[in-house]
Amino acid sequence: MVNIKKTLFFVLVIFSMISLVSGFSFADLFDVNLLTGKIVNNKNPSVSLGMPSDGQVVGNPVTFSWIYFDPEDDKLESYTILIDDNQRFTSPIAYYGLVGDSQKVYLSLEDGQYYWRIEVNNKFGSETSDFRGFYLNTKEKLCEDGTMYYDCSVNKPDYCRAGVLVKDCIRCGCDRGATCGKGGNCIEQKCVDGTIYGECSINKPKYCLSSGILKDTCSLCGCPVDLVCDVDGKCKEKSTEIIEEKPTETEIKETGITGFFKRIAGVFRFIFKGEPL
Repeated sequence: MVNIKKTLFFVLVIFSMISLVSGFSFADLFDVNLLTGKIVNNKNPSVSLGMPSDGQVVGNPVTFSWIYFDPEDDKLESYTILIDDNQRFTSPIAYYGLVGDSQKVYLSLEDGQYYWRIEVNNKFGSETSDFRGFYLNTKEKLCEDGTMYYDCSVNKPDYCRAGVLVKDCIRCGCDRGATCGKGGNCIEQKCVDGTIYGECSINKPKYCLSSGILKDTCSLCGCPVDLVCDVDGKCKEKSTEIIEEKPTETEIKETGITGFFKRIAGVFRFIFKGEPL
């Protein structure tokens, strides 16, 4: 019995020394599967909110979205959307789900300001997000992103058709660098390096033509440091040619007879008057 106590004491001392040196704690022992010897993935997941954004005006039904993340890629097993009229969530309405990153909900609430957050769960733990506020407005006819009926959304090319967001680039247009395609969708027009048509590439002096070709155009896109723009649109190294300065007409004249007599006169002035040469 005495030997067992001594052995346990010795083991405790060893683990205490390891803990001080490496930061390993006794709690870490419970993260190890005793059968396989592998570390169990038991870190809590995290979640960030998507839509509605903070302060957004929405109508029924409301689509709530979020981004789930787990360091060990443990799968989401369930979630709970909580909605309340105060930031403490003292009496929230709960909507449950198993998997997914969004849920469309019809809120049987009066118009006004509300707050929402979400709790996500996997087999190793759970996490609750921060909260956001939104305004419910059922009097006005709104799509889920707050766009009024029969109006274009700020997210081109979405169009609010009787409460449903549809793609309609003919009516709502496309963002810069995209053109209207089939089915109302916008098609991004980019060169092979990802540069939008009609813009300079990050790789100077490349310019993305409307044909999808990258062309050297240093007059428009500039050149990298230590290079200069050439007439053909390409960048070249700065010239190191030494330009020899030509003498002026006065200097040329003073190298002849006139210069000789000027130098003689200067010598006499130095001898008799002390003037500097």
